[in-house]
Order: sequence, then C-alpha cells, then structure tokens
Amino acid sequence: MPSAPDVIRVEDLSVSYSAVVEEPRDPKHRFSRRTRKREIRALEHVTFNVTKGEALGLIGGNGAGKSTLLKTIAGVLKPSDGQVDLWGRPHLLAPGMGFNKKLSGRENVILGGLAAGMSIDEVREKQDAIIEFADIGGFVDLPTNTYSSGMFGRLAFAVATHVNPEILLIDEALSAGDSGFRGKAVAKVKEMCQEAQTIVVVSHSSSMVSEMATRALWLHQGGVRDVGEVTKVTGAYEAFQASQRETAQHDRSIADRK
Repeated sequence: MPSAPDVIRVEDLSVSYSAVVEEPRDPKHRFSRRTRKREIRALEHVTFNVTKGEALGLIGGNGAGKSTLLKTIAGVLKPSDGQVDLWGRPHLLAPGMGFNKKLSGRENVILGGLAAGMSIDEVREKQDAIIEFADIGGFVDLPTNTYSSGMFGRLAFAVATHVNPEILLIDEALSAGDSGFRGKAVAKVKEMCQEAQTIVVVSHSSSMVSEMATRALWLHQGGVRDVGEVTKVTGAYEAFQASQRETAQHDRSIADRK
C-alpha cells in the first residue's frame, strides 16, 4: 500500500529567543545589579514528519522544547533557521488559550469556536454536543475562572475536538489529572485519527502518550533524542528518567550580551 502523505514536515528547525536577566555586579554587593541579554536556544536542528491520520506524541523533560515546537508548528513563533511545511489548517489547544475566564463556559464555547474559524451558525449547531462531551454540569453557565483545572481542560478539549481541525496540536491540555475524562479523550483522539485528521500531543506522562499516539518523538535539550514506534521511544525515555535525575533544560544560551 502507498504510504500516507505528509501533513507536517519539519526540516532542520532551530528556534532562539532573547531573554533579559539580572545578576549582581559583585557577589559582595547583592543590591548592585546589572542586566544582561541572553540568547536562548530552544530548538536545534529538529527534523521529523507527521503523516495524514497519525498521532505523534512529544515527550521530554521541562525545558526540552516541546511547547516551543508546538507553537512554531502553529505559527505562533517564527523559526530562526530551517522550515515548517503544513498541508492543512492547524489548531493549537493549550491551557487557557483563546478563552476569556470572565465569561461562562457556554459563552466560551462560542468564543473558542469562532476563534478556531467556525461560523456562528456552525458553533450554534455543535454547541450542545460540545457541552455534552465536556460533561461539567451546571458549571457551564458559571464564569470559567470558577472552574477547577480539570473542568477547564475538559471544556477546552471538547471545543478543540469538535471544530474539525485538520491538524490538532495539544499542549498539556489534559495534564490536570482528571482521570474520569482521560479515557473519553483518548477515544476521541483515536476517532479523529481514523477520520484522517492529524494530531501532535505534548504530555509529561509517557503512559498518556502511549495511549493516544501511534508514534513518539523524544526531545532532549532542544534536539531530537529519539523518534519512532511509541512503546519503544517511551520505554527508552522512562529508562533514561530512572537512570538519572532529569532537571530543567533551559540553560542553552548562545551568548551573553550587555
């Protein structure tokens, strides 16, 4: 059988950004400080592809570059080098993204649908199905700033998966630990893959990635450590975690400038 066509193609992608840090001029005089501009390398020479109907799981420690990669695919961040090619419209699902927490859940269903490119008629047509899938009861008519992180994640996921995105990018949106919703979310992701939609999901939980994804990519210090069959890659990542203490990986500066 012919292989499925690429929907996402990332080639030699690097992303850097500037950060301003403060530090003491002299260790003996901690109140005398200076600022320094530091160039941070978030991603370096990342290459991979995702085919139509595939779910790719991104794993790696804090600061490995997972969220940066997702935002670059979505077009929120620009590459410093390399390129990202997409065949389809991306939708980024991240905690709190696109919602107004002063509005009710019902109002945010409309807001989120419109932000994803749906018409008002399409949103109204799907509103009841979205609310039913989120299953947050009477909270749907309360401001979302009264929600637990689990309820907020439920509603955001329900909206994102009902707007029929061609490419769905999920950034830790299901990390709130809502186990009652997890099986439902996994089933929905698999259903979307069967409908030839393409998904990239970020999670600190390798077990969740194993449930949702068909392939996995392990990012370490901004580069690709491994990519391939999901159980193989998540197994290697778990062994790595067990063998050494993995700390935050943000200290990858190119240069310090005053």
